[in-house]
Amino acid sequence: MKSLNICPMCKSVLAFDRTVLSVVKCPKCAFKGNVADYKESTSKTINKEPALETELNPLTGKLYKPGKLELVESDAQWLQKETSINLSCGINTIGRMSPNSAATVQVPIADTFMSRIHATIEVVKKTDDVFEHLLSDNGSINGTFHNGERLEKGDVIKLLTNDNIKIGHTILKLVVE
Repeated sequence: MKSLNICPMCKSVLAFDRTVLSVVKCPKCAFKGNVADYKESTSKTINKEPALETELNPLTGKLYKPGKLELVESDAQWLQKETSINLSCGINTIGRMSPNSAATVQVPIADTFMSRIHATIEVVKKTDDVFEHLLSDNGSINGTFHNGERLEKGDVIKLLTNDNIKIGHTILKLVVE
């Protein structure tokens, strides 16, 4: 049965079966060690894998993870069934899905007004186990809008849960659990 385990290097929470594995590699920091190196969390065991960027607050036992972008509306075709995109810690470059896109978060949409590398959301873990989301525009032709206001060159906006981000003709909402 899978249990929550804490990486000794980066303190990420990983779910794995301690009885099956002998060596574990952390997907976040690449630390490779014996199962005994990973401290088992005092939280209840779980049956499914949490997001890789999930963090466990040892004082409260609550799980925290970076937010996700949910589709609010668009006049372009969404190209997959799932209408949300998970963000990860660090720099998330947001852009339209394309074989030529270098965006780390490729939005599955046929919105030609969205650049292939349109905006950036930087996810930073704060000391209180809460993730901060910072939005900036990557010099896109059609601009990036935060709650209806266009970002100017060099602007970095701190996002809050349920904030709207308009990229091209697509509006996405930040959801943080």
